[in-house]
Amino acid sequence: MKHRETAYALLRVIFGMIFVTTGAVKFIGGLSSFVGGMNQAFSGKLPAAMVTPFAHAIPFCEVAVGVLILLGLFTRVGLVISGLLLIGLTFGVVVLGDSATIAHNLQYGLINFVLLWLVDLNRYSIDGLWQPKAAAGFTS
Repeated sequence: MKHRETAYALLRVIFGMIFVTTGAVKFIGGLSSFVGGMNQAFSGKLPAAMVTPFAHAIPFCEVAVGVLILLGLFTRVGLVISGLLLIGLTFGVVVLGDSATIAHNLQYGLINFVLLWLVDLNRYSIDGLWQPKAAAGFTS
């Protein structure tokens, strides 16, 4: 069973790292620049009153969710929030008609699903440190 737990940890760390770095890059490039670019991209497609608050929230959500997933801290909550974030992001790229990014988001959604589905394998994490250990010779 440990190989499955190790595989889960590796996928979880990669997935968390993707969120942390994509969010951090938005901060490094300038939050106002990112928000301005989002408003420009969605001009005439979605109202700015809808785009601007979401664009401001995206980098914060990506970094926060990424850290939770990366460390395996409140992993279920982090994965549910990342799934909701992916729904919002996918809605945006569908409106833009960006089929390549839609396909990537679907892949991220599938990874999110697998991680949430198999969250019981999340042994090598902060959450895993808090869970009671199974009795010797018995695994769950």
